[in-house]
Amino acid sequence: MKIRTSYFPRGSSYYPPFHSPEDWVRDTANMASGDMNVIRTAELLATWDYIEPERGKPDWSWLDRIFDLSAENGIQILLGTGSSCPPIWMVDDYPDLQAVSREGTKFPTNSYWGWACVNNPGMDIEVSRFINLLIDRFGTHPALFGWQIDNEPGHHPAFGGEAERLAPKTNAYFCYCDRCAQLFREWVQAKYVDINVLNDAWAWDPTHHRYHDWRQITPPRSLPAEWGNASAWLDFRRFVRDSFTKYVKRQHDVIKARDQIHPTSTNLVTPLRYELEVNWRGIDHWAVGGVVDVIGYDMYPQKSFKIDPAHSSWFMDWAYSVARHNNRTLWMPELESGPVGGFSAGPLHTTRPGDIKRHMLSCLGHGAKMILFQGYREWNCIPLHWGALVDLDGDPTGRYYAAANVNRVIKENEDFFLDALPAKAGAAIYFTHDNASVLDGQSNESFLYGAVHGIYNALWYEGFNIEFVAPQFLGSTTADYDVIFLPFLMHLPQADADKLSDFVERGGTVVGFAKLGHLDEKGWSWNRRPGAGLTSLFGARETYIEVFDRMARAENDAPGSGMGMWGRPTDEVDEFVESERALAVQVDPTSPLFEGIESDTVQGYWHRQTFELQDDVEVLARFVDGAPAIIRRRHGLGQAILMATHLDIAVVQHDDPATRTLFANLLTMCGVQRPVIVTGADSAYVARRVDAHLLELGSQLAVIINNEGETDVELTVTVPRATGMESAIELLSGTPITVTADGGAKFTITLQAADGVIVMLT
Repeated sequence: MKIRTSYFPRGSSYYPPFHSPEDWVRDTANMASGDMNVIRTAELLATWDYIEPERGKPDWSWLDRIFDLSAENGIQILLGTGSSCPPIWMVDDYPDLQAVSREGTKFPTNSYWGWACVNNPGMDIEVSRFINLLIDRFGTHPALFGWQIDNEPGHHPAFGGEAERLAPKTNAYFCYCDRCAQLFREWVQAKYVDINVLNDAWAWDPTHHRYHDWRQITPPRSLPAEWGNASAWLDFRRFVRDSFTKYVKRQHDVIKARDQIHPTSTNLVTPLRYELEVNWRGIDHWAVGGVVDVIGYDMYPQKSFKIDPAHSSWFMDWAYSVARHNNRTLWMPELESGPVGGFSAGPLHTTRPGDIKRHMLSCLGHGAKMILFQGYREWNCIPLHWGALVDLDGDPTGRYYAAANVNRVIKENEDFFLDALPAKAGAAIYFTHDNASVLDGQSNESFLYGAVHGIYNALWYEGFNIEFVAPQFLGSTTADYDVIFLPFLMHLPQADADKLSDFVERGGTVVGFAKLGHLDEKGWSWNRRPGAGLTSLFGARETYIEVFDRMARAENDAPGSGMGMWGRPTDEVDEFVESERALAVQVDPTSPLFEGIESDTVQGYWHRQTFELQDDVEVLARFVDGAPAIIRRRHGLGQAILMATHLDIAVVQHDDPATRTLFANLLTMCGVQRPVIVTGADSAYVARRVDAHLLELGSQLAVIINNEGETDVELTVTVPRATGMESAIELLSGTPITVTADGGAKFTITLQAADGVIVMLT
């Protein structure tokens, strides 16, 4: 169930051992002056290894002092369980403690966090013992706010070993220690019971084995892309995800056995990022979101998000979806606070006061009920550039004052920001970790990333709210969407397909794309595709599929080189033109699907499928050669729409506004409305750089708008559902705003470059 705190937690991480005790007094006083009321500490830096350097001889001095100073300043502490950084003496007591990569490399100590195997019995014994020591010491302290379990569990981009550094995609495939191998055997045996059933499930030519004893089972070390066993690989990824979920839950249970008052949380990161080689594959976000009291997410917008502002919104919508579907509150325990990353070559991004303001507004707009920065003060011993609100001397910067100003507004409107929620999303993106694991194992995860990225960007640019959903939530009250998109959904078990069919039967719309449902629960090919019986749902059966590789432009072509277009040999140019034509969807100006699209075609991407269609299937659009490109079949109270190419990936591959308009038209056809409509003289700039969100609490409404670009812009903002609103005020500046009744509530506002506003409608 959701946790509602008595105040809105806002503050930062702070690690006293890295600063002088005299500074602790000034720092906590300055935090309070900036309307900060929570410190996060002892979860990562200066944690268990700093508290108990010798087993059974904890030194509480610095932690006692910061608890007392916090209480004196009206600040509480989110206390870490320390499990991400076990003390080094544990290696002596438990020599098999370190996680082991598939190459047999032990995760190095004195390096990255999370180096200990989460399945090691020593971890259970010692973590439980240490948590109980923390509860003994601080469980009833008035400054205790709550507990953070571990730190970014499953986040291991620096596994160690030359093989991993040279082949970074092997980083997160762990753990292969003897204990994990034994537990994997037990996990497999519990799932299949009969070893002959396992042999059938793991059949894989030409390299599969036939097992006659469970002791012969070992965790697979080869990816399917390396001709490894696909079914075994998928089972191993499930086992790893289960291991991390149980690891978090064990700590939650230890705490709850003695402390029913203070909430537990853990902090996760997004499952998909720009840097595909450092994805976090260990965690099942959906599952972990349900085993703690509050789910937390860490957010570092950095430069990549500034280039594409939709990315930070995508990240936050993912986090909010995990919390919402698990009926949990969303916290942001780690928010970028200053220049970040790059070591000597950095910082990768110089975070400015305006960034601090907009990042906080983005958290509010996406429903976060805690905002903590990482960190309050940087650490001399870590010359990475990790961000800070104050400088290395502890003196406030412009970033500190920007955070203090937003903190003030949150405090003045605390009940609203604690209870208001983002406007209902009419559309959701379907995402399963099994599908991601299958595609990752095939080295095709970039297709999934591109498909999710494309759908999200298309709808974000067009002003729609978007969430994410997994099959286990279909049929629940939280999955109350009008439309669910299925981007590059290769892996589709029968049970999940049945839930999608039920969703359509009840009145929803599902939108699929090329190669939908090709693989079953085991990762094997379905005989008929779309698989799992979706041939009946869509009224279409694949008869043919082909790849048209749209070649990229060569950047270094020399004019007059005697080559064809863009320096390509003539035969390759011909192939390029053929690919362009084969994937081009003809625009029908009479169809509402293409309303507002002035071009003759909308370009698809990569795959093209041909289908045998049932008589009741409607063709909504055709390729230029006349073959069906977009089809629809009505089913029950809803409809199923299938696109014979990857128009989702095409959004980011071609950057064609026509493709985005097509998706917007599709949602409009399905009755989905925009919660906030923002327009301006430069519509392209508004679409790409202005991010608007609506918070609702009964009749109270607040519009949060960020200008992520470098140009001042005058905006006209309409809130369709805000009827009867007569006035508004911009909370950060206190400026009154005139509201007119035109299609709801309408007002105009000039938003400075790299700035944000909160407009409360009254």
